[in-house]
Amino acid sequence: MTTTAVEQRTDSGIDEGIVERARSLYNLIREEAQQGQEDRQITPHAVEAIDGAHLFNLLVPERLGGPGTNVRTMIEVLIELGKADGAAGWSAALLNACTWFAVTYSDSAQEEIWGSNPNAKACGIFFPGMTRRHELGRGETAEGGYVLSGEYAFASGSAVADWATLGMMVDGRDGKPTMALGLVSKDQWTIKDTWYTVGMRGTGSNTIVVEDVFIPDHAVQTFEDLAEGRYATSHGQDEAISRASFLPVGTVILAAPAIGMAKAALEYSLGKLPNRPVGYTVYTEAKNSPTHQLALAQAASNIDAAHLLLARACNDIDNYAERGEQPSALARGRMRMDTGHAVTLCKEAIDLLMTANGASAFAEGSILARIWSDANTGARHAFATPEIGKEVYGRLLLGADNPLSIQV
Repeated sequence: MTTTAVEQRTDSGIDEGIVERARSLYNLIREEAQQGQEDRQITPHAVEAIDGAHLFNLLVPERLGGPGTNVRTMIEVLIELGKADGAAGWSAALLNACTWFAVTYSDSAQEEIWGSNPNAKACGIFFPGMTRRHELGRGETAEGGYVLSGEYAFASGSAVADWATLGMMVDGRDGKPTMALGLVSKDQWTIKDTWYTVGMRGTGSNTIVVEDVFIPDHAVQTFEDLAEGRYATSHGQDEAISRASFLPVGTVILAAPAIGMAKAALEYSLGKLPNRPVGYTVYTEAKNSPTHQLALAQAASNIDAAHLLLARACNDIDNYAERGEQPSALARGRMRMDTGHAVTLCKEAIDLLMTANGASAFAEGSILARIWSDANTGARHAFATPEIGKEVYGRLLLGADNPLSIQV
């Protein structure tokens, strides 16, 4: 790279050059979206374009061959990708987050991942709320590590990932079972074709199956250590991105595709509605209909509010990392609350726009229909569920007796 990411950033912390690379792929990704939906997988052409622009590994440090940008820039990229295609944006979101998780591992693990492949990408399924409990792997202790078997559903990006961060139960410091994440390479898993959905079809979020896979100790970190920022990497002192807060990074990514999809729905509506007659009314042009004026204004305001909330959360993550601090539980709780609220605002905005466009918006093959189904599917992710975010944040605000019953 002739110019470092830091040198390119604006006062807002956004690397505009990287965001522009994502923006330039809009037409290509949009044209591939329908085929991806039919294939139930992001198309090879779209994967090649996104990967070629180095947009799957945004938080990988430059020393490992990545762009080494910050969380705020990553979010802006994901919004642009989600604007072109929700499934592509979602796939990129999960791949970027899980690839960054691998950055927190030991130097030995990092060498295995990126030593011969600077474009290496990781997917991941790790928290019990993201897979059925009876399928969550149990790591059996073995000399120098663990042996893992299990099935991991909803593995977005698994078809194009080189590694996976997989949840596993291990014995903790107190001897009691505790959650950990183990790194598994793609040659150690198989894919079970399970992703049949009405929304986010193009993400190919199938099931990863591992059977008796050995995972060395240096490729395992406990969830407790990750959540508290006690990372195995030796680079936390000299790289801000290598000390960012684990769960907030993995949470804020979920709102970015939603914002992108909502922006796409708004742009589509602004292009189609103004001169269209409103059926069974006296309005020959929707631009003069108060019903449509109110709907578009509310949708636009919702989308702006969602973007502002997510930007604040990302700026906070980056600022804590730059200072070498971990955010408090209350700050992490607010970030989770902001994520869920941003997703809800976008979902409501898209609903308003669907109504404003009428029943034809739900026609098979309609861009708006795909946006609506993708957005409503993505909004059901556990970390994006607004009720959980409210409970977490409310417990922390009020000082409940067990404020961290849900991890943040």
